[in-house]
Amino acid sequence: MGEGERRPGTGNAGPWLRRRAVALLVTCAAVGAAVLHVLAPDLRIDGIVVTLLAIAALPWLGELLRSIEVPGFARIEFRDIERRIDDVQRTANAALVGDGPADDGAAWDTVRGLAAEYVNVRLQQAGSAARTQRMDRIFARLVRAAQRVPGFDVEGLLASPDAGLRLAAYARLYALPEPEALGPLVDAAVADPLAFNQYWALRAVESCVTDGGAAQVPLGAVRRLREFRARTPPGNDRGEVADRILAEIGER
Repeated sequence: MGEGERRPGTGNAGPWLRRRAVALLVTCAAVGAAVLHVLAPDLRIDGIVVTLLAIAALPWLGELLRSIEVPGFARIEFRDIERRIDDVQRTANAALVGDGPADDGAAWDTVRGLAAEYVNVRLQQAGSAARTQRMDRIFARLVRAAQRVPGFDVEGLLASPDAGLRLAAYARLYALPEPEALGPLVDAAVADPLAFNQYWALRAVESCVTDGGAAQVPLGAVRRLREFRARTPPGNDRGEVADRILAEIGER
């Protein structure tokens, strides 16, 4: 038994029981696969089925181990797969919002209200998956509202000391890419002190680059992105977005 692991009855039974339950589940699944292989040796299971089964097992396997290496297959990094699924889900949530109704003169008030709500959530709620999900919902609403503001001052808000207003600028550029804003956008992205803001700022950079602005990315911005990536720890979601951006720029 590892250090810090307690058996039931010692005051910390929950994690111990979960690990044992998951270990039992994995063992049963492995034994079942072995029996199936013996009884039906000609049964073929393609890579797609294996991938789907692995994704289905992620919530369980994440409790037990970080990675596993299967002979004949690449090393499977479960935490990395979870991050990629989360990245896709966050993109889908923002995309489902749509462009919203025509501006009725109150769009800017809505943006300011959402920006203030975001700041309040950060201040009032401790860091957690629930807080991130709530902030993602605010960002999705910002995506909708920011598109309807006429004369949106992107560069002014990118330099704002208010984290909510900076997030509004990222939402605007994520929804309506402006390649000419890539320079100040990259500056804001790499300098933003908040991880949530920085993630969506980089997603806005990615949106501008994908929309056809790769050739217009200033050399200084490319250098700053490379410097940012070099100092970002491995396995970081913002680092992965930066990798995609740099790969896109390199392809053009």
